[in-house]
Amino acid sequence: MSNIPHIEQLLRLLKDSDGYISGETIARQLKVSRAAVWKQIAKLRKDGFAIDALPRIGYRLLRRPDKLIPVEIKDGLNTTFIGQEIFYYPKTESTNLIAKKTVMDGAEEGTVIIAEEQSMGRGRLDRKWLSPAGKNILLSIIFRPKIQHAKVFYLTMLTSLAIVKAIKKSIALDALIKWPNDIYIGNKKTGGLLTEFNADQDRVSYVIVGIGLNVNFDPFIYNEIRDNATSLSIELGKKISRIKLLRSILEEIEIHYNAFNKNKSPEIHKQWLRYSLILGKPVKIISFNSVCEGIAESIDDDGCLILRYGKNKKKKILSGDVSLRF
Repeated sequence: MSNIPHIEQLLRLLKDSDGYISGETIARQLKVSRAAVWKQIAKLRKDGFAIDALPRIGYRLLRRPDKLIPVEIKDGLNTTFIGQEIFYYPKTESTNLIAKKTVMDGAEEGTVIIAEEQSMGRGRLDRKWLSPAGKNILLSIIFRPKIQHAKVFYLTMLTSLAIVKAIKKSIALDALIKWPNDIYIGNKKTGGLLTEFNADQDRVSYVIVGIGLNVNFDPFIYNEIRDNATSLSIELGKKISRIKLLRSILEEIEIHYNAFNKNKSPEIHKQWLRYSLILGKPVKIISFNSVCEGIAESIDDDGCLILRYGKNKKKKILSGDVSLRF
């Protein structure tokens, strides 16, 4: 058995113990040596777990770190492939960049790249994603769907749908989706997705969906976003467990991705429209140096916004920045 299962099982034993648990008991249950137990305890301490140790008595877990480390995420994660392989970085340039390198090395579908901080985090149109260290959820997920590139938007669709459902389920906040890939609470942005893929003429080889979600920080510290951004903790009025929320998000993503693979795209599309922030409302769209105004009538299967304007004229918008007109 590898070290990773050992450390996950060790952490579970420490969590489930009412008090101290002896090294002998741990070694017997994990079928390893006492020395191996000590090495794993040392690794947990290095990751930020406060573990007390008393000679001839054993170990006791005192505190857990506020970090999105794999051993914490996997403990209680109810998925079969999403998040079963996790690469964690205290700081990196961009989780999407790391994911691209990882996928070329043969990473399995469902592999997650997660960081506490990014120096080159990006949103749409190469905008910088602002996020202080250790406050938010920043991750990328590798998918290997058997689809043509015209269907790639469904990965954005099902992931954003999974996020708003997980927010509702985990912390009872009502989130909405602003076309094409933003997560909103009320009229303020709290998250966004960046989807990138590689494909040949026949099919997609991989899709990487990057997620940035404002959880426990105050956007007011950044002049660039203070007027139009919020975070889940601000909306809820208290600090949020990033670990629990992340587990819920990964579980919802797997549910919806499995549905997508079972040809349930129409149902995903229908649900996604239900959570739309803009449908039926007057909007302004800035796209490729042009400005369009009208009513956001629908979003089609390809992810294009159908804008109604003038005397019942309609226009298909491929991409752009959308704002509601009040």
